[in-house]
Amino acid sequence: MKSQFLPPPNIRDFPLKQFFNAKNAQNAKFGLSPSYCDPLPMAELLAFEPDALEQLSHISTAYTKMNGGEALRQHITSVYRSIAPDEVITTSGSDDAIVSLFSSLVNPGDKVIVHVPSYESLASIAEWRGAQLLYWRASETAAWQPSLDELDELLRQNPRLLVVNFPHNPTGFMPDAAYAQRLINMANAAGTILVVDEVYRGLSVTTPADQLLPSFADLSPDAIVFNTMSKAWGLPGLRVGWVASHNRGCMNLLAHMRLHFNGYLGTPNEFLTSLALRHTAKIFARNEAIARAQLTQLQQFMQNHRHVLAWHAPADGVVAFPRWLGDGTSDDLSQALLAETGVLIAASSKFGWGERHLRIGYGVRTFPQALALFDAYLQTYQS
Repeated sequence: MKSQFLPPPNIRDFPLKQFFNAKNAQNAKFGLSPSYCDPLPMAELLAFEPDALEQLSHISTAYTKMNGGEALRQHITSVYRSIAPDEVITTSGSDDAIVSLFSSLVNPGDKVIVHVPSYESLASIAEWRGAQLLYWRASETAAWQPSLDELDELLRQNPRLLVVNFPHNPTGFMPDAAYAQRLINMANAAGTILVVDEVYRGLSVTTPADQLLPSFADLSPDAIVFNTMSKAWGLPGLRVGWVASHNRGCMNLLAHMRLHFNGYLGTPNEFLTSLALRHTAKIFARNEAIARAQLTQLQQFMQNHRHVLAWHAPADGVVAFPRWLGDGTSDDLSQALLAETGVLIAASSKFGWGERHLRIGYGVRTFPQALALFDAYLQTYQS
């Protein structure tokens, strides 16, 4: 009797990851759509402490503690005002956090509000779990600010979760304190769990450091936030993320679900993450300086090409989402740019957001070279 193979799970494609991992993309000269800060070289990270390399050479390769060692979780709390170590659960990056969160909190038939455009898994994993998605759409005419009046209508449908991302990927929108507090109050009044993707929080690229919004985990006793070393710290190779919240009920559900996942981080990863967290101020200062300088270049570029590109400058973070005004779709532009210049740029179709936008990431050191090639291409295009 022949084996009967089950069909693949009913989960969407992941257009953005498929795009970045396609063979032609792997051969690109430069990327113009990275969503992270410039990767910090290992030598630079280890140089923060004179005995770091020696310590690293002597660490054990035994299992670490489930959901993160005490020292690591203590260091993670340094980026919050009120979170305690036992209110932190570590994960293998933010992708792992997203899958774990939705697997533990979403049941078939639940309704989930998702702030869009979005990173694909913020919607697809909830849908895969059997939820009905309700889209809370960013408004381009309002500088990408989604309407709280529209959110109020969505909350009337009694959703289980409200999933948002601030600073927002890919638009760069960041709420002010009044907007954030109203959002929290609305979610609480509706009995909806607020889940916040905060992977860019803490960077002050355009916002003065003393005016940065606190974490939603500090603003609300019920909100659940997640973060990663990949974006603001520029350490994607460590594959370390976490979830933080005062909401013990939800965190207990997450901890139980994590028993079925890889709940252990590698000992080198824990050591290097703790090292980086002890020097967050230095790392952020480095990454902010790179991003600020390159955002200035992007602003001039956008001015020079305003007849084919329009935008709302990002409020913070390291990504922007300009509109393509030229002929064809943004996918057409993306394909032509890669073929003719070797520059990789992600079109808005990879975010489920039509055919007219592009994500530009200005946080890595290769940005000027990539932008120069894009500039040259547009000059030829316009002639």
